[in-house]
Amino acid sequence: MAYGLYDIDDRKAGHFNLHEAGQEKRQSGFPLTALILALLGGAAAILAIGPQLLWSQPESKHGGNLGGIVINSTFNACSGAARAAACVVSPREFSYGNTTYHLSDIRTPDGEFPACDVEAQLAGKATRTFIGILNGGAFESLPDPTDSNPTARILMRDGVSIGQIMIAKGVAQPWAPQPYNWCAHANV
Repeated sequence: MAYGLYDIDDRKAGHFNLHEAGQEKRQSGFPLTALILALLGGAAAILAIGPQLLWSQPESKHGGNLGGIVINSTFNACSGAARAAACVVSPREFSYGNTTYHLSDIRTPDGEFPACDVEAQLAGKATRTFIGILNGGAFESLPDPTDSNPTARILMRDGVSIGQIMIAKGVAQPWAPQPYNWCAHANV
């Protein structure tokens, strides 16, 4: 309500009270000071807690809500029938524990039955690259929700797919159902 204006039943004409006008102002709206303090308090809480929520590392061996696990082991190439607790079978398969898993988000050259020498060389390079990436630190092994095979995995480190890293290094292609001619496209 504006100061000095009144309705017929509010006040007596000619008797304006400045104290009453100030009370009307305080009662009519939300105090600006309280709003500023609430905003500053919220900003302080976000600054104090936010980084911990954004950059916290998983502390358990079980990752995410997809049933993944965090793996931090040293991988070597698997040798014959005797498999180590953690080893690489092929450029897209690894053995961990008693199970062999495959990366479902990439396709790699075939090292077991290569179509040409170039594919065999690229398969060896891809296997060495895969071992090096896996030995780069802890990663999360997540089941692929789009693949019904229980051994299909997507491996993630720091929010990046290990399969995508292999694609960037030129030793893998994005997964597709069509065959890929490594002999025609490979640059070793």
